[in-house]
Amino acid sequence: MEYVTQFFAWNAIRTIIEISILWLVIYRIFLFLKGTKAVYLLRGIIILTLSLLFFQMLGFPVLSRLLAYFFAFFLFFVVIIFQPELREGLIRLGKRHVFYIEPRKEEIEKALREIVSAVGVLSRKSIGALIAIKRDISLASYIESGVILNADLTSELLQNVFYPSAPLHDGGVIVEGTRVVATSCLFPLSENPDLEKTLGMRHRAGVGLSEHSDAVVIVVSEENGSISLAINGQLTRNLTLNDLFTILKGQLSKGK
Repeated sequence: MEYVTQFFAWNAIRTIIEISILWLVIYRIFLFLKGTKAVYLLRGIIILTLSLLFFQMLGFPVLSRLLAYFFAFFLFFVVIIFQPELREGLIRLGKRHVFYIEPRKEEIEKALREIVSAVGVLSRKSIGALIAIKRDISLASYIESGVILNADLTSELLQNVFYPSAPLHDGGVIVEGTRVVATSCLFPLSENPDLEKTLGMRHRAGVGLSEHSDAVVIVVSEENGSISLAINGQLTRNLTLNDLFTILKGQLSKGK
């Protein structure tokens, strides 16, 4: 009887261990996908998996086989097409703690106030600036084009970066959460023919990055100090500091 009790006790402990390991693996997979374009493929993978199981349950061997082949090729091409994003996700996954906590809403708002404060100073002095704020889609390839900084976000730091004689003032700054990740980054120029012909390279770079990602990009003109904001390929110009903070808060504090 004692042997039976020990056997069931061990089975219960083993079940708990297996469930814990499974939970950890699933959790890490979601951490891996978060912040890369690959997360948008998760829905397609789930649909394909459910469809495959559905056809197998109904006993459709031809459809099941075709879907299985398609699923295999689909995963193969995903790895090839999204190799940069997956690589960045793996790097981030190795660096991040298992119980990593996203910045709180208060921390995000404080970071935004630091950004707006810096933009206000740069605008008054007509110092050109280009600041990209990362959201969900990875900016790994653009980060690699610049100088890695990974410093606490402060208004003074941003002002110093864009000071005309500073060695890192050329290019754009990438902000993630409450950190300045990199400076002197190269952003893609927009080829949208509907943009005003008078827009300079800095504005076109801001719009270009917002076309290739979901980043929110702030542009300060060095000609007149005007403040612009690029979101999803759309450029809003001549913003006040209050307007800038309100839009940024609305775009970046969702669900925090």
